[in-house]
Amino acid sequence: MTTSGELRTGLLAVAKRSMAIVQGCSNIESTRLYLALPFIGLLGYDYSNPYEVFPEHRAQDGAGTPSKVDFAVLRDGKPIIAIECRIAGTEGLGERNNLSSYFRAVPSVKLAIQTNGILYSFFVDSDNPDEMDHEPFLTLDLETVDSVGVADDVLESLQLLTKDNIDTDTLAEAAHVQLVRKRLRNAFIEEAAAPSADFCRFALERIGLRNVRTDSLERYYAPMVKSAFEESLVMPVVQRLRGENGSGEGRGSPHLLHKLGPRMQISERESSILGYVRRRLAFLVEDEKLFTAIENVHAKDYVGRVVVYYERERKGRMFDFIAGGDKADKYVFPEPIGEIRTHSISDIDQALKTIFLANVREQPAGMTSSGFPLLRRADSFAG
Repeated sequence: MTTSGELRTGLLAVAKRSMAIVQGCSNIESTRLYLALPFIGLLGYDYSNPYEVFPEHRAQDGAGTPSKVDFAVLRDGKPIIAIECRIAGTEGLGERNNLSSYFRAVPSVKLAIQTNGILYSFFVDSDNPDEMDHEPFLTLDLETVDSVGVADDVLESLQLLTKDNIDTDTLAEAAHVQLVRKRLRNAFIEEAAAPSADFCRFALERIGLRNVRTDSLERYYAPMVKSAFEESLVMPVVQRLRGENGSGEGRGSPHLLHKLGPRMQISERESSILGYVRRRLAFLVEDEKLFTAIENVHAKDYVGRVVVYYERERKGRMFDFIAGGDKADKYVFPEPIGEIRTHSISDIDQALKTIFLANVREQPAGMTSSGFPLLRRADSFAG
């Protein structure tokens, strides 16, 4: 049975190889042979066995309309997975009418995959039986995997589709859970970035404010709802950093971190810093690749400081946090950003985003020799 660690290692290897040869796959046959089939093999299916992976599999629906897919994965002679390929390099994956028709025509098929060899979309019939969903429950980009790795939740979903683990009876239910989680996450991110009128009215009604005029809602209340929504996600982490307890000890400015000190266990301090940074970056970044890359941000606690880094501690150093006692806390970023002293952790937002982008994008044009973007003034990050 393939373990999570083995699947991660195999996926990273397939992603690296696929990105190295994708330019050479200029037609549909090369895409199928050199990109799609190795990925099918990664999931544990023997593509050298026609009784397990069959090319150009054909079917007819009830009206006699023919359809076919590039590959069908078989179990006990019946297709359970349908795979349709586009030529490598195709922008997006295009329409899915043929894949959907095949899915409808073959009741034993419970998973459909559409790919251009690098981008993979996975579909089930969670909304209506034997009708392929319009929205994929999982999307996998091997370019992202090659550059920033794979998130744990994506790996978890992918493991459900391997030969050792796939269960056609429960696949739709598991996929439905993933779809709902994805939709909720996207909805919350959208509302946090720009709260809708309905969300604002819902929030205001929860605190007893009803019949708010539209102009007041847009001009006055919407920014308050946005700020409160964001703080509601961040504040629990900040309070842990301050070492507050349920009795209210240590109350003060919600952004003060000077309470963080020897009283906290090392593991708590490390996880608190990391939790805050990851949540904050989720609001600051605007790209799906960058959102996925947040999983590779880590923290390590040393005596007197906490180091936050991306992937590798030395090469990916983001900043050192040093608690300031009764004074301002210190955030030491690599040059040219330098040191930021502040009582408010939100003052490091711009520096945090800049250093994160620099690490993820691997020194794009405009980098200094130290590996970070050239900035006008280090103290401009202190607000």
